[in-house]
Amino acid sequence: METNQKHLKVCLIILDFLKADRVVSNVKLLQKQKINFELQIIVADNSCNSKNAEKLQTLNELANVEVKIFKKNHGYTKAHNLALAKVKFDYLFIVNPDILIKDLNLLQKMLDYMLVNPDVGVLGPKQINDDGSTTMTVRGWPHIFKQVFRRTFLRHIPIIAKIVRKDEMQHLDYNKVQAVPWLQSSFNLVRGDFFKQIGGLCEDYFLFMSDPELCWQAWKNNLKVIYYPKVQVYADGIRVSAGGLKDFFKKWVMRTHLKDSLKFMWKHLLERAPF
Repeated sequence: METNQKHLKVCLIILDFLKADRVVSNVKLLQKQKINFELQIIVADNSCNSKNAEKLQTLNELANVEVKIFKKNHGYTKAHNLALAKVKFDYLFIVNPDILIKDLNLLQKMLDYMLVNPDVGVLGPKQINDDGSTTMTVRGWPHIFKQVFRRTFLRHIPIIAKIVRKDEMQHLDYNKVQAVPWLQSSFNLVRGDFFKQIGGLCEDYFLFMSDPELCWQAWKNNLKVIYYPKVQVYADGIRVSAGGLKDFFKKWVMRTHLKDSLKFMWKHLLERAPF
């Protein structure tokens, strides 16, 4: 393990969308983290809501926090890249706005694991919903037909049910440290040089699919994606992409999910899955 951790630059970014109260709570928890490295926290806001922005701007009073309020919703990937454009870091925590971190040693534990495992590009903890259930943050590689199956009555047909269970990684032991295809972007630690090498998050996608793309690129660059349940974070359990097929006609976010999924499938159509 590196002994000069205090010289490491670690950035933690939270991109908010109308969850200011939760973000403020999390940042205040982050101030209590027991760490041996330099931490910069960036809170970016895609909400385009003055009341939400006002709550977030109270965080500017904290020495290691910078709040960036966007005048328009740039989408998930571009907003991250814009907020990080001039930031120097060796490691990057990408954190969703619904996350709470109660373990005061969590950041240090995750960084320590990365330092002694230089072949790991992306590291994600166990995630617990507010209702106490474990979030299934690990997935098989996205496939448009599997996503349709999962949202319709077809998922109950035995042979399709088996495909869906495998796609949702329902067989996974969520108490075991292990290499996985990809991790949802709720809370991930990413190696900084790798993140910069691939140009940040892929802006081909507006809202979804940047997380499997990030992990796909990690595997292609001979870096592992590791699920690390020795530490855990807490989430509200609300998924913006939740819903059935009929919601496709009602919700813009569902249609965006489909568009991004099609982009991912087309982008990697002729490639072999790297893991």
